[in-house]
Amino acid sequence: MSGPLQLIERNALDEHKWDKLVIQTAATVYNQRYYLDTLAENWCAVVWGDYQGAMAIPYSVRLGVKGIFTPNFIRSLDWMGEKPIDFSKVEALLRKQFRRGNLNTNESLFSKSSEQVYQAIDTEQEIQIGSQTKRSTKKFEKTGLLIEPVSIEEALPVVISELKAKVKSLTPVDFKRFEQLLLNYDRKQCSCYGIRGEELHAAIILIEWNKHVLHIKSGVDEFGKQNGLMHALMYEVIRKAVANEKKFSFEGSFVPSVRQFNVGFGATDRVYYNWKWDSSPWWFNMLLKLKKS
Repeated sequence: MSGPLQLIERNALDEHKWDKLVIQTAATVYNQRYYLDTLAENWCAVVWGDYQGAMAIPYSVRLGVKGIFTPNFIRSLDWMGEKPIDFSKVEALLRKQFRRGNLNTNESLFSKSSEQVYQAIDTEQEIQIGSQTKRSTKKFEKTGLLIEPVSIEEALPVVISELKAKVKSLTPVDFKRFEQLLLNYDRKQCSCYGIRGEELHAAIILIEWNKHVLHIKSGVDEFGKQNGLMHALMYEVIRKAVANEKKFSFEGSFVPSVRQFNVGFGATDRVYYNWKWDSSPWWFNMLLKLKKS
């Protein structure tokens, strides 16, 4: 099958055809229009033929220079549906329209892409927790506290407090987008669990999509850290997902301690890819360096 290859801006996208492609291809939740509308500064789509195949392209514009960027809180994006026979034309189109790129994809689609990892647990896996997780869950049991559903409004302050402490690169705009994403997400797909004493000590936010439970973010206070609350909370939501024959995945992290935490529940590494390039003008990169200094 052949057809034109187009770059279509978000406001000109056929929403019905896009949504159909997302559902039919069982693409990850990150490809939903709502996800992209909320988290991306701008986005367009490479569309092949009459939406036989397509991919979201988030981008920003700085000093007139357009660059492709994977938004914070989106791990990676999918090429959905059929691929053009000569996929190099997709790369050529993007390099022509944008001066720089930093795009995460679930497949190796573009030249010189590097491998990244996240962690996941499949439905057929038996949960095998590590020694640290076992010790921490025993500490939790001694507290006498319970794991229970909580509202997204309750969970967000705990989660955001930990994010602000651990991820210094996130800006106030990032947090505003993150809150907007979750406060307005379909409550049938978004769920939260927590552990409370006199206050909420730990919370976890999950999104379910196509028999896949995704750990969005979680947070824990000092009492929770000392008493193993996050290990116990994570183990419970993983156990529940696997019991219901759903895949469970973490967003993944470059931080060794976070990966170690994930692996402590029997999760294994899965690969996604980063396509990074830069042909922006010399003066642009010089100004960026000056801004960071």
